[in-house]
Amino acid sequence: MVDQDQRRVLGRQGFVRVVSIAQSHSPYILLYVPFYYNEKTEVKSIAFTERCVKNGLMKNSSHRRARKGRPPSQMAASHAAIMDAVYALLQEKSVRDLTMEAVAERAKVGKPTLYKWWPTKATLVLAMLCERMAPNLERPTVLTAAESLRFRVRRLIDAFNGPFGRIVAGLIAEGQSEPLVLQEFFDRWVSPRRNATIADLQRGKNAGELPSEAAPELLNDAIFGAIYYRMLLRSAPLTRRFGEELVKQVLSRHGLEPGRGR
Repeated sequence: MVDQDQRRVLGRQGFVRVVSIAQSHSPYILLYVPFYYNEKTEVKSIAFTERCVKNGLMKNSSHRRARKGRPPSQMAASHAAIMDAVYALLQEKSVRDLTMEAVAERAKVGKPTLYKWWPTKATLVLAMLCERMAPNLERPTVLTAAESLRFRVRRLIDAFNGPFGRIVAGLIAEGQSEPLVLQEFFDRWVSPRRNATIADLQRGKNAGELPSEAAPELLNDAIFGAIYYRMLLRSAPLTRRFGEELVKQVLSRHGLEPGRGR
């Protein structure tokens, strides 16, 4: 089917009608160009001459369609190598000392490949966190509000006591001097998990597991704020027992024993 786009331009140079055959496989378009124009208020007579010119856009479009990128298997292998490199390097150095050059060298890829997908070091580190650490934090689907809370607390404490704790602390430290890093960390890492926990607590409230005066956002921040506080300042050991007592204390304030409905 031929899709015709007709444009008319009336000016001192004359009247031009362009007919472009957008979906045609022909490498040519037709241009109708006048050779007479009356410059008074009306166009008395116009004659057109038909010219056939090379359609360079069609050629370029065909070239783009025929162009092939890297096979998906190679892209997946490169992606995995990059994530492995970031994780391994962050066992040896801090987020501040990590460089894109070192990642590219370890992953055996070019720097343009890194910058194509991750414009900054922070986005690259966050991508690795979301891919390698986040799946371990996902909860089972059928849990009460208290069970979901205890599960999330236990998994986060376990992760923070491993190599990911240093990485998260390093990103937060970077964010103190680079606000965009801190914002990216909150948007991509903290906010999705915070919203999920708040949603769990709200469902528990709606189901009668929590009292009507319970504030899911405050409950979430009281519990996870304490975990981040202990992880960053190392004021005391960050243990599972600490997490269990923390949940118990917060929920008992609302008359709810952990693991039981109201």
